[in-house]
Amino acid sequence: MKDISKYQPKNILVIQQRQLGDVVVTTPVFAHIKKKFPDTKLTFLTEAKCLPIVQFDPYLDEIICFEKGKNFWQQVQFYLNLHKKDFDVVLDLQQLPRCQMATLFSGAKYKLTFNPRHAYRKFLYTHFDAPENTEEYTSFSKCRMLSPLGVVAQEMRPKIYLLEDERKKAQEILFSLGLDKTKNFITLDATHKHPKRRWKYYAILVKKILDLYPDFSFFVLRAPGEEEQVQYLLEIDKERVVMPKNPLSLRETMACMEKASFHIGNTSAPEHIALALNIPALIILSETASFWHYNPKNPLKGEAKQIEVRLDDSIYQKYIKEKQAYENGENSSFKEIEFPLINLISVENALEKFINLVQSPYYL
Repeated sequence: MKDISKYQPKNILVIQQRQLGDVVVTTPVFAHIKKKFPDTKLTFLTEAKCLPIVQFDPYLDEIICFEKGKNFWQQVQFYLNLHKKDFDVVLDLQQLPRCQMATLFSGAKYKLTFNPRHAYRKFLYTHFDAPENTEEYTSFSKCRMLSPLGVVAQEMRPKIYLLEDERKKAQEILFSLGLDKTKNFITLDATHKHPKRRWKYYAILVKKILDLYPDFSFFVLRAPGEEEQVQYLLEIDKERVVMPKNPLSLRETMACMEKASFHIGNTSAPEHIALALNIPALIILSETASFWHYNPKNPLKGEAKQIEVRLDDSIYQKYIKEKQAYENGENSSFKEIEFPLINLISVENALEKFINLVQSPYYL
């Protein structure tokens, strides 16, 4: 691969098609690029649903959204228009089919990405040394893909930029729910589109936290169509567990989250958003969430902690062993629990971690 560490790009395209959480953790990439190349035009390509995450990001010069639901010729026109923008460097952070199509049509001289999952994809890119996933936080891994340009990746938490008008609107929403400026509240994300990733003990945890901390309240988060998943939580305490009558927009939700004292949940996007807003968070990790954490090697003072609640490995291994014995006909008394991995995490474990977070919510 050609040495481009001294190259001075004029027009860079960064591609992260989806999802919300993945776009949140992409924001340090923008800062890395602009700090290294302040005069370079920086364009970001993503799906329209992710646009609220990067709105008003000071490091972006342009945001382009993929066009969904268009016919073949309209799609062709979209990529031809992309080609006309004359990019000289493209950074593909996801390698999905439309990301690869955009990379190809960008016409960029240099095409950067992580090490392709399939060998046949390598012909699309000029530089692909960085591994896709490492033990570092995902943002750091993404920034390392810029290394061929001489960019040195540094620990940097993601950031979301809110407007003052949005903050005022959030305060009005919170006040209408009885959460004024003097009250501590916890945003709670107890939903997930996949039933196997829903922790069934949230109600018990909420009750214990309310009993332990009389000054705390809960602000329940949900997207349109998720009301049934969280309705039971509102019955715990109608004064201290609240939720807006109508779903908020993503920008409104983030502006409300910014005023929270803590966040609790098991879905990746809100956890990454909490980190971007510097809100301490307790994360109930499912079996597929090995990279949902932010553990900088040298954390800065004042940055919010994210404490993980993971399944004790000894309990997990015992369960798997018993399940295998049952499948082999060696243990007839075994009963497979519903959605085992996340629901093997105990309330006691989660509460202990939350108490630790309350006692020390920020890096000192």
